[in-house]
Amino acid sequence: MRRIAFALTVVGVVVALAGASLGLAAWTGQQSAKNLWNEERAGSRETSGDYFRLSFPAHNADFIVRDRASVENLLLGPARLEWSSLPGDRGNSIIAAHRDTHFRILKDLKKGEVITIERDGHASHYRVVTLEIVRPKDDSFYRPTSNAVLTLVTCYPFYYLGPAPKRFIVRAELLDTNS
Repeated sequence: MRRIAFALTVVGVVVALAGASLGLAAWTGQQSAKNLWNEERAGSRETSGDYFRLSFPAHNADFIVRDRASVENLLLGPARLEWSSLPGDRGNSIIAAHRDTHFRILKDLKKGEVITIERDGHASHYRVVTLEIVRPKDDSFYRPTSNAVLTLVTCYPFYYLGPAPKRFIVRAELLDTNS
């Protein structure tokens, strides 16, 4: 019985450390990206164009979004699906992130709220029009669009152990783009 208790304790510690290390990687990834972002804005670093800032003003939160949604990029923060449109341009710009780190904030969004994206010295403002829970195979929100829209996607439910069975989708329409 003691061996089983010891084994379960060890497994629990390993799982806790693994979760903590993922959380730490997510936090440090964002801090590093925010430092690079600020250096570029201050003119002390050349602009790379590989990332942009996503802000949720009503929630006082912002994230640096990397281009190309690879496994590594998603560990460090939100990432744009490379085949989708760039934010502020015509078409469907799709950004994904993990539900248990960066995109947990999506659970607090409401229709009508504004989302801002800063890219290449321009700010694009979007208004949330749809909040949906869909099956993973439902690709209707990933399809190209003729108008400029922003699609944010994460797994759902937000508090779930293991691979989540659904997706939470936020769709927002472009209001304006300012220089």
